[in-house]
Amino acid sequence: MTNFWESNLRQLQTYDPALAKRLHQVVPSGRVEIFQTPHDQLSLRVKRDPKPWLLHSGQDPAREAERWAAGVAVPSPYNLLVMGCGLLHHVYALVKIHLSTLRNLVIVEKDWEVVRLAFTHLDLTPYLQTRGTFFLVDPTPAEIRAFFNRHLTPFVLDGISLIEHPASCQLYPAWYADTRRLMEECLESGEMLLRTKVQLGGMIQENIIRNIPHLLAGPSVAVWQSLLAGVPAFVIGAGPSLDRSLEALAPIGNRGVVIACDTVLKPLRERGIDPHLVVSTDPTALNVRHFEGIGDSRGTVLVYSPSVSPEIPRKWKGAQVSIPLATSRLLRLLYPPRNAPEWLKPGTNVGQTAFNLARFMGCDPIALVGLDFSFPREGGTTHASGTAWRRKIVPSPTPGKMFVELISEQPTLEEFEPILIPGNRGDTVATNKFFLAYLRSMEEEIRATPSRVVNASDGARIEGAEAVNLPEFIRETCIQDWPVADSLRKAVDFYFGGPADESWQVLTRCLEVLEEAVQQAGRGLRLVEALETVARSPAPRRENLREILNEITEAHRALIQEHRVYAILDEAADRVLHPFLRQDSRPLGEPTDLANVAKTVARYRPFFQGMDELCGYYARVIRETVEQLRRGAGMGNSKPPFG
Repeated sequence: MTNFWESNLRQLQTYDPALAKRLHQVVPSGRVEIFQTPHDQLSLRVKRDPKPWLLHSGQDPAREAERWAAGVAVPSPYNLLVMGCGLLHHVYALVKIHLSTLRNLVIVEKDWEVVRLAFTHLDLTPYLQTRGTFFLVDPTPAEIRAFFNRHLTPFVLDGISLIEHPASCQLYPAWYADTRRLMEECLESGEMLLRTKVQLGGMIQENIIRNIPHLLAGPSVAVWQSLLAGVPAFVIGAGPSLDRSLEALAPIGNRGVVIACDTVLKPLRERGIDPHLVVSTDPTALNVRHFEGIGDSRGTVLVYSPSVSPEIPRKWKGAQVSIPLATSRLLRLLYPPRNAPEWLKPGTNVGQTAFNLARFMGCDPIALVGLDFSFPREGGTTHASGTAWRRKIVPSPTPGKMFVELISEQPTLEEFEPILIPGNRGDTVATNKFFLAYLRSMEEEIRATPSRVVNASDGARIEGAEAVNLPEFIRETCIQDWPVADSLRKAVDFYFGGPADESWQVLTRCLEVLEEAVQQAGRGLRLVEALETVARSPAPRRENLREILNEITEAHRALIQEHRVYAILDEAADRVLHPFLRQDSRPLGEPTDLANVAKTVARYRPFFQGMDELCGYYARVIRETVEQLRRGAGMGNSKPPFG
């Protein structure tokens, strides 16, 4: 048997050195055996009482795999995830069928020794050198989530087919079933996240641009790093269980820092509780409701994401600081950069952001209050009393289903299937896919938190957070006064304002870049029209079609390679880019075939049209923001950061 171990490991080392290192440490136990079949092929068996377990045919594994692959339904031929590695006979058979469309191949395996034998006895170079083949070997839930997060866009845009190798999955049925459920949960959460980004990306980017004058007028939360080390923090969310916790929160005062999600600002104030900080991250205009009628800040400091509606920092009557967005390429261009520090993550929801802020300030312990991520099994409400998002949840006549009231001018009900999960008090609570995604993300943050984290909510159990009784926890923990309010305000008051003139210069250059992009998109549209005209002529000549196709490609390349455009548009461009990037939108075969020409027109016209509209719209937004900056401060001369 030929040994391919070293060559395979070298290939793997180039793009997954961690896996290569772990494979190198696997010590064979003899429990997994490789053998030669009568048809001169390699097969695999695992020692198991009372008899060995065959992962492939003991006679003709290649033929067995071909028959199996021919009967497998593959909804997405672009990304395949095969559960069970074996000696890859079944994987080879699947790849052979879908080779022309396959982009990513993921192989999930429970047994490290099985994968080591595959790397030892098979030449995996054709797969490893593509860097689109990934092995997940006995992965932890955190590793699975991290992997899917890294590859979210192609998996969601083009779909991914989860295919079970029967012999492997029957060897470890519970493990493969649990792993599949987790991966499906990751895909569903990822699809929800990507869909939200596409829907809200334009709004977020417009808010960021329009908020630049507010960002320059106040500091970022960087001024609070480790400021409250050792101070107990209470992160207050808007879950329905908050109604039962409000009375216990009242006596905290300066014996801890109270960090409220914007959703609960009004209910807290109505009970005489003025939080030290209120955090706002939601970009929608509906989020402004939480601040209507607030009046004076009463000493509460607003902590807001640059992505919120500019109405929120504009209306707030009091101190305010911004949350850096490490991922914003546009904010990186401002001086000093408004996207640092990277170690304060915004979070997938406002509760998680508030938690991350407590961790960033060094608070310990951190108590979660009203962060339910769930609702009662028998129905109830989605949020606490007095919150703008509060909606009813009632049982549906359909067994196993419930109705949730939607936020709209005319109240309507939407039916959904609740997901039952463990509760924080040992019971079972219900949740939906949105709350579940937020819960899993919060658990990831807690795993990376050195502080003690406790859960004083009556909702879902949060892994890594110790369940506590809130009144008892406050009595045991809040035993001394801390200069919380003074420390926060002094750090904010020391800020003297940002360099508005340099930001004005940056935005002026951004405006020029977008205006150039509008011209390039217009040229692309004209070329698409010309291509369609030639294709519809009685006898279109291939050389004419090829010439226009080349020009379209050049126009597209000029737009897509102009990275400054995407630094300015950022996620706003996703609604144009995502349809364009889908594999099923790409022509296959000879480009000048009329069917392919029609597919090219259908692909490039919305791209150029979308870029024309986007760049034109954001040019207007930037122009208005520049005027606001010019009115607000005198502008000096400085060199713009763009070359």
